[in-house]
Amino acid sequence: MDKKKLVSLLLFLCINICGFAQVNYKYEPISQKEQDDIANSMFNRDVSNFLVTNAIPIGPVNLTNITNMISYNPIEGTRIRLSAETNSSFSKRLGFSGMLAYGTKDREFKYAVGAAYNFAKKAKGVYAFPASTLSLNYSHNTFMPSYPNYDIAYFSLGEWDRFYFGKKDEVSLSFLQEFKNALAIRPFACYENIYSYVLYDAGYIDEMLSNTNLENYSVGGEIRWTPTSVENNLLNILNSRFYSFPTGISLSYSYNYQKHKNENYYNRIYIDLQHRIIFKPMALDIKISAGKIFGESYSYMYFTPNYRVSDVSNMFGFNLYSPYEMRFKEYVQTFTQLNFGGVLLDNIPYIKDFRPNEFINFKSLLTVDYKPYFEAGVGIDHILGFLGVEFVKRFSEENPYDMPEWAFKIRCTL
Repeated sequence: MDKKKLVSLLLFLCINICGFAQVNYKYEPISQKEQDDIANSMFNRDVSNFLVTNAIPIGPVNLTNITNMISYNPIEGTRIRLSAETNSSFSKRLGFSGMLAYGTKDREFKYAVGAAYNFAKKAKGVYAFPASTLSLNYSHNTFMPSYPNYDIAYFSLGEWDRFYFGKKDEVSLSFLQEFKNALAIRPFACYENIYSYVLYDAGYIDEMLSNTNLENYSVGGEIRWTPTSVENNLLNILNSRFYSFPTGISLSYSYNYQKHKNENYYNRIYIDLQHRIIFKPMALDIKISAGKIFGESYSYMYFTPNYRVSDVSNMFGFNLYSPYEMRFKEYVQTFTQLNFGGVLLDNIPYIKDFRPNEFINFKSLLTVDYKPYFEAGVGIDHILGFLGVEFVKRFSEENPYDMPEWAFKIRCTL
């Protein structure tokens, strides 16, 4: 290398080293606006998580169903419930759960206990995906076939016209196996002892089952396909105009032996499908539930449509339904709703800031023994984040219990 090239190389290195040495790094603190944005983001995350889980963690235990600790029904009176479960801080494989409830009118305690163990190679939680979990549960509790959400606080408001109400002991054993292709299978075995079953009809109580218990033994399985995880598909009220409606399809089958006054053997098949079709800013929600019983069975185990006459709208069930019969050996129930996503109301100043969702829906019930039943609704969701209103119209040729033709309902999307 000649002297000129060597000198040029040395000068180049000296200039760059000196320039690097003179660089001053200055710390710029996060602005107040950025701090507020971060705080709001963390708050929204925490509130969103609470709305989804309805639980508060306290160390290794989660207090669950916080917003529904108190509800009401005419049989139990005021129902006070406390439930809890262990979380992953306790164990990523083993979990326990428990529930204690008390009715101020029937003055009886109800309770439930459960245990579950995840056999997955790298378990991140008892039911963390993909779960390989064995569960054992026992309960001494009430149930309402016509309305599974009877002990949710805001659904217990309003009139209680006509429904079935039961009390039972139940032991169940199940195994949940999830696969990475969004498929899950759950074989199960269950024993039920229904020791009380009444029909409540506008203040009148008819004891349908007394002094003679009904026992039901069942074995079967469920297969479920959910292409998107619930966590990723939950559109909560803080980030979206729409309620959660994850796509999924499930099919369950059980073989049953029933012992009451006589012995019955029957097969029970049930299918549930729901899907959201998004064409921004609108969305179409479709839900279909159907079931059929093959063989002889006491009607206590029949299918019951999802309905509840209340001041609060039953979003996926009926709001004006009062039939001759509430239990069927076979039926199909549909729910279809078109969400406009602010197409109309976003043109109104100030109103659009609430991110409202206009909607229309249509519901139907098809059975073999009775004429079809139809309902339609129109309203607004997401007022003040989670409240809404809905006008409901009934379309039915039969009206056995003087069903109203129109109704105005409060709508809650929590």
